[in-house]
Amino acid sequence: MWAGANLGSYPQAVAALRELAGVDLAGKQVQRMTSQVGEDCRNERALHVEAFRAKTLAERTAANPAAAVPELGVVMMDGGRHQRRDHFGQPRTSDRKGHWKEDKVGLALSMQSEVFDSDPTPEFPEWLAGAKVVSEIAGLAERDENTAENSGETGTSGSPSDAECDTENHDERTWAQAPRLLRREMIASTEESASFGWHLQWKAWQQGVSAAKRQAFVADGASVNWTIHRKHFSQMIGVLDLMHALSYAYRAAAVLDDPKAYRRFAEWIWQGNVRRVIHELKAHQQQFGLPEKEAGEADPRQRIHRALTYYTNHQNRMNYPEYRRQGLPLTSSHIESAIKQINARVKGTEKFWRNDHANAVLQLRADSLSDSQPLKKFWTRWRANITGANRYRTTVL
Repeated sequence: MWAGANLGSYPQAVAALRELAGVDLAGKQVQRMTSQVGEDCRNERALHVEAFRAKTLAERTAANPAAAVPELGVVMMDGGRHQRRDHFGQPRTSDRKGHWKEDKVGLALSMQSEVFDSDPTPEFPEWLAGAKVVSEIAGLAERDENTAENSGETGTSGSPSDAECDTENHDERTWAQAPRLLRREMIASTEESASFGWHLQWKAWQQGVSAAKRQAFVADGASVNWTIHRKHFSQMIGVLDLMHALSYAYRAAAVLDDPKAYRRFAEWIWQGNVRRVIHELKAHQQQFGLPEKEAGEADPRQRIHRALTYYTNHQNRMNYPEYRRQGLPLTSSHIESAIKQINARVKGTEKFWRNDHANAVLQLRADSLSDSQPLKKFWTRWRANITGANRYRTTVL
């Protein structure tokens, strides 16, 4: 869908419709149609989720009879941000709290991979020792901390933001046993985490992902991710994104007087020995001391403390040798790529959104990027409702 709620989209949408379809529409008309269609899609999806929630626990955990169950089912989620406009005209606060709105993005992935008798790659890859993406994610942490201090926005991730960091070309696909993607289904909205969790669980069930023999839930360290994992995907193996895990080691090692510290931490993480990292960080914390309340992200005490907290909280999700043996993905690169595609539509210095318009476009954008192309079936139903054409019976799954 070409149009959206920001004024900058109108001329492009009108020109695209004229060139591609030979249709002349005013920009406001394109906006109204986009909002209407997107809202209708969201309402239909809400009915599907409501019907799913009404199923018994046994029905929700059983395989969807209409879905092709993959050998490896993976769920990933993360968050992006866009600028609001529904607060315009309200008294301006000094901290601008609420100017940015979080949008959540989730993936249900059907994948294929080989299972091994032992870890197929026990040796730490040389390319990963100097991977640019690790330093990029680590660098974003300080930038996000400064943004939060200046804007009053605290965010929800509690970890380096990766919405603008390209991990797509620096992930585990560089080694041979990486899982192969067969099908990708996407959801996106600004709804609260409780509703989003049910939406994502329904999508995974609809696609047969949650019935796969091997399953994994891959995400960064944001608490909302692992709350949803616990409530909706507890049967899936939780995998902490490897790149984020390494980024905390990178930032902590940078304040130590030891040029080999990062390499040592990274090797231990790769080998599943995060307890050794925690043990050494505790020793450094005794040396540096705990950070003061007002300590910034660049403070050595803060870096050591945050890395130690991160690894302590997530050590049960960092058994990377076992994940490689089972053929599971180690990074959240697919969700990073998805967020980039979502951001290309809704995020920009000239783009400001009302919440209802943002949700309409997020729904349409996610549907258009899903391999099953749900919009094609939706258009048949939608046109029947609008024009009174013959209705086709459709089974709600």
